[in-house]
Amino acid sequence: MTAVPDETPVAPAIDRKGLAALLVGTGIIAWSVVFVRFADVGPMSSAAWRLIFALPVLWVWTGHLAAKRRNEAGPAAPAPRVPLTPSMLIFIALGGLAFALDVAAFHLALRATDVANASFIANIAPILVVIGGAVFYAEHPPAKIWGAFGLALFGSWIMAGLLAPTRLGAGDLFAVGAAIFYASYLLIMKRVRGAFDGPSATLWTGVVSGVALVIMALAAGETFVPQSVKGWAAVIALGVLSHAGGQGLTSVAVGRVPVGIVALVLLAWAPASTFIGWAVLGETMSLQQAIGAAVIMAALVIARPK
Repeated sequence: MTAVPDETPVAPAIDRKGLAALLVGTGIIAWSVVFVRFADVGPMSSAAWRLIFALPVLWVWTGHLAAKRRNEAGPAAPAPRVPLTPSMLIFIALGGLAFALDVAAFHLALRATDVANASFIANIAPILVVIGGAVFYAEHPPAKIWGAFGLALFGSWIMAGLLAPTRLGAGDLFAVGAAIFYASYLLIMKRVRGAFDGPSATLWTGVVSGVALVIMALAAGETFVPQSVKGWAAVIALGVLSHAGGQGLTSVAVGRVPVGIVALVLLAWAPASTFIGWAVLGETMSLQQAIGAAVIMAALVIARPK
């Protein structure tokens, strides 16, 4: 009888803390479209500042969790050590590079196309996440999740204007690349989360991402230093809120929630970003986009844990 809970395949899908972290993290990340637009530096530079300001926050968060674990274990307990094997160091490096390329590509997309296009084309990432979860982690979502996932993708297609691939511009192609790199990042992070907690995993991959993005920004010859108070506020918000907060919470969720659920909730990022673009940036939200957003939210309601 004691083995019954371990044999229940859907148990990870109803991890309430993980699901809450995923929902809050997705909502916070959706605001990055506004911060990128307000940043008065180049797209690579804004991505680099995002990591620069995120790392100190993640360091404090990681230290707080470590101190909490020491207090719970008692003063006589030995400090836990994470075995940094060569393979784990490789995964950390690959995760950091994947996120750096994702952020760089998406920031370029936001400068070359509108928020709606960049957000909705990037929704191919969840497709890749589900495929990768099945291939690398043997995670196969139940029928309800597949149905909701198909409905959400249909909603995304409606919101994107039913665009054919021949109509994709340069900015849209950057968004496609961002989706591929972000899916790779999430799948790698699931492996890294096997050894680290969410903030620690985000911190160490973020170190790699930050170095890579600074090099890319300087090599591109962009304006690197913000030129105004609004520009500084934008890049600080990108780091503290979008990455340390939003991405950190997403990393917490990746270690507690099956990737099929993660992929489905990620689709809510598109309508959230478009609504924010309409409310804050004054971008047009068409009736078609509103209908597509409603379809996506209906899919999330269908797939919600019981």
